[in-house]
Amino acid sequence: MLKNPEHLFVIGDIHGMSDELDKLLQDWNPDKEKLVFIGDYIDRGYNSLAVLKRVWQLQSQYNAICIRGNHESMLLNFLRSPHNFFNHYIMNGGISTICQLLEISEDKVVKSQARRLVRQIKNGYPMLEDWLESLPYYIEYGEFIIVHAGLDLSLEDWKDTSDHEFMWIRDRFHQTKNQTGKQIVFGHTPTMVLHQNYYDSSVWRKDMKWGIDGGCVFGGQLHALKISPTAVIQICSVPVLEGE
Repeated sequence: MLKNPEHLFVIGDIHGMSDELDKLLQDWNPDKEKLVFIGDYIDRGYNSLAVLKRVWQLQSQYNAICIRGNHESMLLNFLRSPHNFFNHYIMNGGISTICQLLEISEDKVVKSQARRLVRQIKNGYPMLEDWLESLPYYIEYGEFIIVHAGLDLSLEDWKDTSDHEFMWIRDRFHQTKNQTGKQIVFGHTPTMVLHQNYYDSSVWRKDMKWGIDGGCVFGGQLHALKISPTAVIQICSVPVLEGE
């Protein structure tokens, strides 16, 4: 639980959409709001490296909280065991991040040995692996739980949710009644899926659950919530900017 809770500014899944992130941050008041990222900073988008550098800068300068998403977990697995996790990471959008970290083409990534790629990434970004490992799976704040994917609401105590489920759960969380007594802010599943409408990327709200992955990397929006310890105060959103 965060001590002495101030207001939060909670940003949804970014996935390398760096210009949209910079635009959304214009709505953040660093003097009054603690910055929280809900995970999935990388993969699929056009500039994951720029997003990482921005997140690291904000973490260093403002002590921003960075929650662990499934894409951070996949990158960490790849760095630790390249032979076993290379294909899984590539199939889930990781090839763009590898290209951007190493400034090489997709063709070169595909033709390279996984261990060599990992060695180059670790040489270029020696703190990356430790940073990924340091990311929490969730935080509590006032009457809120903030987590990347969701919780196992079938459990007597939601805190017994597995690390994997914190990052990967979908339908079972969305469809199970929320009896935690708290509001849950989550990302991971694009809100177009939750709304069952490809053209509706607005924030999803149901059963004291707030879905804020607006699917920006898929043409939707990048969302943030301004929240007090007891309520969502404001929704801030940025559509995909022209030229991307």
